[in-house]
Amino acid sequence: MNFFLSTDLVIGVNEALKLADYLSGLAIGQPGIIYDANLADNLYFRNVLLELTTSYPESIVYCNDFKGEPTYTHLENVADFFRKNPPDGIVAVGGGSTLDLGKGVALLMKNNVPALSLKGFPKDVCDPLPLITVPSLLGSGAEVSYNAVFIDENEGRKLGINSRKNFPRKAVIDPQLSMTAPMESVISSAMDSLVHCVDSFASVKHTPLSRIFSVEGFQKTFYALQQGQLDRAESRIDLAIGSVCGTVALMNSGDGPTNGFAYYLGVKHSVPHGLAGAIFLKEVMRYNHNRGYEKYALLNPMRTTPSPKEATIELLEEMDALYRQLNIPNLVRYGYGKGNADDFARNASEALKGSFSGNPVDFNQESAMEVVLQLI
Repeated sequence: MNFFLSTDLVIGVNEALKLADYLSGLAIGQPGIIYDANLADNLYFRNVLLELTTSYPESIVYCNDFKGEPTYTHLENVADFFRKNPPDGIVAVGGGSTLDLGKGVALLMKNNVPALSLKGFPKDVCDPLPLITVPSLLGSGAEVSYNAVFIDENEGRKLGINSRKNFPRKAVIDPQLSMTAPMESVISSAMDSLVHCVDSFASVKHTPLSRIFSVEGFQKTFYALQQGQLDRAESRIDLAIGSVCGTVALMNSGDGPTNGFAYYLGVKHSVPHGLAGAIFLKEVMRYNHNRGYEKYALLNPMRTTPSPKEATIELLEEMDALYRQLNIPNLVRYGYGKGNADDFARNASEALKGSFSGNPVDFNQESAMEVVLQLI
């Protein structure tokens, strides 16, 4: 069994105001700061940025106003921006896409090659600039992962730059930064955590240690969503812990059909990744349960029966209620019905066989069709 953890992590209210101290600890003297344009009107973030640029007046600041997930072309353009006045470290503040952009820029600053040449799982790359990630949404887990998602526009696919060298040197999680985010974005990110936890829990590559993180991450996130008090800092910290746990579990196991479906729907219809995963999560779980997979019972923190089958049924009923509470949509919203369900199932299956292979029971195009039909 192999298991790894690589990022120095701090979680707490007002921790982002200490960024200058964390930069000093990494011996960064001229930081490149990449922040999400969605934070521009956040008064707390303005204070964070002011504190940082006052302490480091030579900072190079870039506002990431790119809509959607970054492309390799966008990464190349941002790297060129920083090459004009090279920093000695990167601070990325924002959602998962902005944090991924920070990883890509940090790597390209030390590897003067086209961004596309690094797609996939590059080898023989130089160490990147030290990177500090500061998430403004809690769920993608980008703040502690080595994966960085980028879209290849020519192929119309999410591929990314996936190297363990991408690990941030420090992640600073401050719930204050997420307080002005639209609630639909908060929920989408939290649902992304649930997908990570469930996919990693059931993955054929799971380990006893990864499952500890899967279970804890699921229960923290699920409970926070159930309570409906996401405007409280305490709930946001639960979401942060759930995000970290789910991502650590996923990195140390593997994904499954839900994540595969999410990537396909997200690219095709520009659906936020967390929401796209949420659409399929419950029905993939139900598909597995109906074929005898009863271990989801271990995810149920409130189970009232020792029977794994009945505990799994209880959990699925609670998830049905949560989906109604959060207004999670089905595929009809995106133009799918019985007439084109087969096309969706076939295309998703062809594009994402790797994700499907991680499922604990056999999952193929016919399986995908069965799940899709439950969502139209």
